[in-house]
Amino acid sequence: MKITGVKPVLLSYEYKKDEAWGWSGGSVQVWHTALVRVFTDEGIEGLGEMGTGHYIPEGAEAICRFLEQTLLGQDPMEIDVLFQKMYKLGANWGRRGLAMGVISGIENALWDIKGKALGVPVWNLLGGRYRKQIRAYASGGMEKPLPNLIEEIAHYLDRGFTAVKIRGGYDVRRDAAMCEGIRKELGFDFDLALDCGQGYVPFPWSARQARQVVDALAPYKLFFVEEPCRTDDLDVYSQITANSPLPIAGGENGCSIYEFKQLIDKRCVDIIQPDVTHAGGIGEVKRAAEYANLNGISVAPHVFRSGVSFAAHLHLLSAIPNALAFEYQQIANPLREELLNEKPVLKDGMLEAPCSPGLGVHIDDSIIRAFPYRPGTEQRFKVESI
Repeated sequence: MKITGVKPVLLSYEYKKDEAWGWSGGSVQVWHTALVRVFTDEGIEGLGEMGTGHYIPEGAEAICRFLEQTLLGQDPMEIDVLFQKMYKLGANWGRRGLAMGVISGIENALWDIKGKALGVPVWNLLGGRYRKQIRAYASGGMEKPLPNLIEEIAHYLDRGFTAVKIRGGYDVRRDAAMCEGIRKELGFDFDLALDCGQGYVPFPWSARQARQVVDALAPYKLFFVEEPCRTDDLDVYSQITANSPLPIAGGENGCSIYEFKQLIDKRCVDIIQPDVTHAGGIGEVKRAAEYANLNGISVAPHVFRSGVSFAAHLHLLSAIPNALAFEYQQIANPLREELLNEKPVLKDGMLEAPCSPGLGVHIDDSIIRAFPYRPGTEQRFKVESI
């Protein structure tokens, strides 16, 4: 089998007025999705997602077309070999960020091809399932008044979720008051996590502010506190985690095993949050997960894209021993269900990985027509200090 084409597909979903959402760093009006289709001479097609293409779709498209020349005529079953070729090709410009997102998408598509060719789901190719069901947490809680936030969380609990993540990252008083209000109204019979999002806000907290927030949140017994520090402040992360009364999570912007090795070696986090559409692909994140497992660290990946990302992460978490939880995004996202072969079924707060060959995803012309790409940024960042 040989690769005959690598084609990017850019899609957009413009939020209706009541669907747009905000957080501590800005607001989102349009949701971009950057997919990649890998074609073969045997008619088997793989589908992957270029996570960083969500932010710079045209940039991802250009890098994808450039990498195609390296892949034409290659054997798609040699996933690790092709990953290394793409990674080394970008040694001077692509070891992090946008290019790694593109490489991740292509790598995921290769797993999809291999699973289809062998007639097995990707979790089977990764060594088999450690678990048939994966605990999911509802990932929502965007910027809104506290009574509305409490109502939203109650809705998730009624649907069967046993864990919920909300967005914070404002200041110690606001974040603590939010968690206090939720616990007073809804109690402690479910896990509550707080995403501080300091890897995204224009003006991240200082080390002193991060310590104050984490300490103030201790009475609310949080599942974890996510990203209380600037992404690259590894020494500060290490200090916060060493003295935190709560588990600290981070790493959703991490690329390659090398960045995760630094996070783990410096004991920056208790939980790593890699994204297989950004960090290098399924294989690279599995290597990071294995290293984390050797160091007693759990994995709760960042899952905030389309159905392709959704399925890929379910396969990964099925196939690693130290999976903690699956992020089930709750914002409007039609490109999740549209692309899945098997619709997700939440039962008692748990999800099951797809059993279709490959990743269990698809795309066709009707989907492409329904979500035409709309050029322009989807995010409006707050410019004032928070």
